[in-house]
Amino acid sequence: MIEDADWKSNIQDEISYRKSTIEGNKYDEVTVARMKAELETYELALKYDINYIFYYNSYWKIDVLSEIEEAKYNSFLGLDKQENNKIIEERIELLEKNDYAGYMDLNKKEAKEKLDRKTISNEEYDDTIYMIDLYIKYEINKEPSESFVNWRKDLCQDIENIKVTLRTGINRTTGKLISISEIEKLQDNLKMAEYRLEKDIPTLDEMSSERGMYDAFAPEFSMLMVALLMVIIAGSSISTEVSKGTIKFLLFTPNKRWKVLLSKVLSAILILLVLTIGLSLISTIVGNIFFEEAGTVYVYVQNGQTHSIPNLVYTVLYFLASSIDILVYMIFAFMLSTLTRNTALSVGVSIACYIGSGIVMNILNLYITADWIKYIPFNNLGMADKIFANNISYGTMQMTSELLSKTTVGFSMSVLIVCMILMVVSMFDSFNKRDIA
Repeated sequence: MIEDADWKSNIQDEISYRKSTIEGNKYDEVTVARMKAELETYELALKYDINYIFYYNSYWKIDVLSEIEEAKYNSFLGLDKQENNKIIEERIELLEKNDYAGYMDLNKKEAKEKLDRKTISNEEYDDTIYMIDLYIKYEINKEPSESFVNWRKDLCQDIENIKVTLRTGINRTTGKLISISEIEKLQDNLKMAEYRLEKDIPTLDEMSSERGMYDAFAPEFSMLMVALLMVIIAGSSISTEVSKGTIKFLLFTPNKRWKVLLSKVLSAILILLVLTIGLSLISTIVGNIFFEEAGTVYVYVQNGQTHSIPNLVYTVLYFLASSIDILVYMIFAFMLSTLTRNTALSVGVSIACYIGSGIVMNILNLYITADWIKYIPFNNLGMADKIFANNISYGTMQMTSELLSKTTVGFSMSVLIVCMILMVVSMFDSFNKRDIA
């Protein structure tokens, strides 16, 4: 937060600048009207001790000043002076009384006037009253925000956007009519947003503290290290033994070839599971030790009812979901190691695909709309984010929707399972039939 002396000094500078500009008379009538409105609003901000210079402050008095500024601007332009002066007087009175509840009541009153004038529909009026009641219930914007992020207000904006979309039947991002499945998703998102407000649970992208950043990046970094380790283990498992000749000693045993390869695959999967669960537990413990704020809680809707998963369980499940991608690349590395018997090629190609496939697919998804693209295996990875899609806000989902593949969890799992079956059949067939030099 900016100290009081700083923002007051900045406002004084803005006032001085606008006074000198207006006195210079260098601009047109519209620009001068705007500067006069800003000048008088800044003076009100100083009078009522409101930090109006930094707009990240989420505070009802800042909203009041913004409305006063707009009314003054319209008044200076000669637009409905009587109505605009009324708006200004009512809001200045609210500032004098420090009346948050009065401001909410005024918003209700103005919404009713719009309904009576038929400038809004009954549905719009009902949604407006619902949102105002939501602000009152959770005292949103009643006190100045202490950070750049006000997750409660952001959730309310999500709720408002969802209600507008449901009311109009048009997706505000794409401009297209929403389908029945999209309506169901919107209704679920609405329930989850209301549940988060009631239970005081922010989404991952709305957490304003260091814990939010930690919960976002810890799984990514941890699973990257696990992925690199598992790809190296899988990519060198067969090729290294072939190059060193130690594979002959394994094949001289009574065990069949497929059992030798299967034991290597199963042991690698066991290592992956142990590392994943262990790192998820360590991640949660470290987060609880070093951060005071509670970790991410996952919210979801099932059979019309909203539920939540506590941080520890969610973290373990998220890590396990992330390991699905690693399992696919690990099987891919096993296959290359068996087919090529070249460690450098197996490991190098697998790591390159793991790191670069996501970027390539994001670019392709932006420019290619054909259905065939969803059958590309790389387009069905990122299972953790597909399974736990609700850990980000509705607004963030809308902004990132064009970068995400449109495949569902079930479809993606089916594609990945088919791919892994083909890779497993290929490597077992090669291992059983090829000679060991």
